[in-house]
Amino acid sequence: MASSTARRRLRTPPRATRTKPAISYAEPDSDSEPEIYEADSTSEKENRTPARRSRKNATPQRSTKRTRPARSSPQADESDDSDFKRTPKKRRVTSKPNTPKASKSEYTVLIEGSGVIPPWQSIPYHVLVQIFRYASHPLYDDRSFQPLPSSRWLVNTAHVCRAFAEPAFQVLYSSPPLVPMIQAHMLVDLLTTDPVSMAFKYRPKVESLQIEVDQVAAYSLGAGRGHLDLHGLIKDLPRLAALEFYHQKDMSPYRNLDDTIKWTYPESIFEALEYVDPNADAQRGDKTSVCKLKSWRWSSRLAGKKWPIEKLQEVHLKPSFSSLRKIAFVNYQIPYLKKDEEDPKYENILADSLKALPELEHLIFESSTLCNAKLLPLLPTTLRNLELINCWEIIADDLSEFLLTHGRQLRVLTLNHCQSLNLAFLPVLGEACPNLQVLRMNLTYFNLHATYRDSEPQYDQLLLPEQVPVWPSTLQTIELIQLRKWETPAAEMFFQSLLDSAGNLPDLRRLTIQAILNIGWRDRASFRDKWVGSLARVFKRVSESPNEHVSVQRAMKQLSLSVDEKKEPIGVETVDVETKRKSIRFRKGSSSNIAPAPAKEAASPPSRRSTRARQPRPGTYAESSDSEAEGPIERESRVSAREASRRAKFDRELAVLQATAGIHTPDLTSSPKPYSDSSDDDKPLISMKSKGKGKAKEIIQGMCDVVEVRIDNLRPTENQVTERDFLDAEPSGDEDWDGDHDDIGGGYAW
Repeated sequence: MASSTARRRLRTPPRATRTKPAISYAEPDSDSEPEIYEADSTSEKENRTPARRSRKNATPQRSTKRTRPARSSPQADESDDSDFKRTPKKRRVTSKPNTPKASKSEYTVLIEGSGVIPPWQSIPYHVLVQIFRYASHPLYDDRSFQPLPSSRWLVNTAHVCRAFAEPAFQVLYSSPPLVPMIQAHMLVDLLTTDPVSMAFKYRPKVESLQIEVDQVAAYSLGAGRGHLDLHGLIKDLPRLAALEFYHQKDMSPYRNLDDTIKWTYPESIFEALEYVDPNADAQRGDKTSVCKLKSWRWSSRLAGKKWPIEKLQEVHLKPSFSSLRKIAFVNYQIPYLKKDEEDPKYENILADSLKALPELEHLIFESSTLCNAKLLPLLPTTLRNLELINCWEIIADDLSEFLLTHGRQLRVLTLNHCQSLNLAFLPVLGEACPNLQVLRMNLTYFNLHATYRDSEPQYDQLLLPEQVPVWPSTLQTIELIQLRKWETPAAEMFFQSLLDSAGNLPDLRRLTIQAILNIGWRDRASFRDKWVGSLARVFKRVSESPNEHVSVQRAMKQLSLSVDEKKEPIGVETVDVETKRKSIRFRKGSSSNIAPAPAKEAASPPSRRSTRARQPRPGTYAESSDSEAEGPIERESRVSAREASRRAKFDRELAVLQATAGIHTPDLTSSPKPYSDSSDDDKPLISMKSKGKGKAKEIIQGMCDVVEVRIDNLRPTENQVTERDFLDAEPSGDEDWDGDHDDIGGGYAW
């Protein structure tokens, strides 16, 4: 019985193998072109051909009568069941019962678009590059450096057609994923191969290399390959602009900063940057000049004794480093001096090395006590982007003095995990940084040791009530995470400063604040209701973005309808059907008494229902209710007009309440302002809010796409545990033992 059941299962192949094969427009791969991202596609190729694998592993007893149709006429002998290795093309096709096909909705996701298919094959190259970069970013995780599915998507997109191949490879190789290690070794093989035999020029495509040392370069691959050839990886890249080496011990939670790392920067890296082949040909994409790096990352442990801090200036003077715009210093600490040892003044040495970089704009200090009050005044005054990450020596007073003297050109200021830095520098921020666009600050701190807790802030108060922040008018992003260790008056003053500055922040588009208040839950709930709603009402964008997927036919139809509306006589009732809401506009009497309801952009063509304008009879009013003076058509028009007027007023009142949250409700009987396409629409709105005896003006900025304000009392930890991490019920199959089950072999050991 069991054998018949197994035979029956073998006779019935999976339904997916009997469906019609999908049509593929992919062009054949070139045999002369090595593809480094096909090494890990074995599983994917197996998934593409499930029927072939099942036929290969099937037993000889399987019947060949119910097989998928063959494209050629069958000539095989049906009685010969032992020949089970025959291809499907030679098998005989027999009739099979009509079985319902699988629903396409299970495998196909229908996406409603505009109905317009652009000519993809004729889109310019640079436009396709932008499209693929937007669709695939990022290619790998910035912390673990593991590749994401978007890299495989780019490879599949490149195989669709010839027009997609080079733009997709341009995005993929601009910053290629190098994990797992085999990818980095295959990339070296590709770059060292003669470019004449290649279908594309791969060498000019590589612009950035993010190398995680522990996963890529520190160990040998085996199989005769050995360690990664960094010289061969770098020497032939003419457009290489960013070369950064990372190690997991230098990253958060920053508890392994004292551990030694055996791998250091080899000399071959600096030789490869200055290598130029005398027989190089620019037409083939060869490197004809020294690499001009724009980004580099120094790590004290990766530099080792070969590249101490005293030798950094010598490296910066090299042609390949003199054009640096971004540089990072990781784990540079103040040396421990003995009793009679002289201070080496590493701050001055580091500042002198930065003077050799005239184009420097982006400076990063991470986990470095060398970034302190002595170093800050020595930094360049032309910085546009400053990042201080996990720097314990930075305090608010020193940062305020630095911003007053060096903050005129700053555009981005990032202050993350600085355990001694509070918000006392905010009162001088507006004056010191008039061009600041992005302010990020994460006050999550990490334990230096895993055995005890030492991640508490090193300041007494985050902000005092008299330290009123002054926000630069050019801010576009404000992101403040884990604000804590402050009193309720200081928190109220902080939030009120944002409301008061709403009119001076026209460019603000993202507001993210996560605050912690150690007060009673009732007081915290009332505090949250007050300030979260106020910030959302003042800064949140209310208007919806225009429809980006309107087809040409729909646009032309809407245009023709709008032209017809202009020709309608007075007394026409118009009904617009939208996707989310319904607004009725009615015009009666004269054109001066128009009261349209605020309607959003219609998602479908409006349907109109009109009646002929009724002319007033002699001796009666135009809106008379006398049943003898009006016919059935006029009576129906009058009833619908009353209903339309009532609904229009209701919709207008609802729109005003949604926009202003009931702050100021205009008179619904008055006619609204006509629409004007002027620049005044982008200006902040001013509403009257009753407060005490008088009325205070509240400015509605209403331009922020993201307003995220969270106020709670959760303890900040490295891994936050929420209610999603707990189960409402015990998982099935793991119930408690009740003593009735004696089957020890089939249950759990405990």
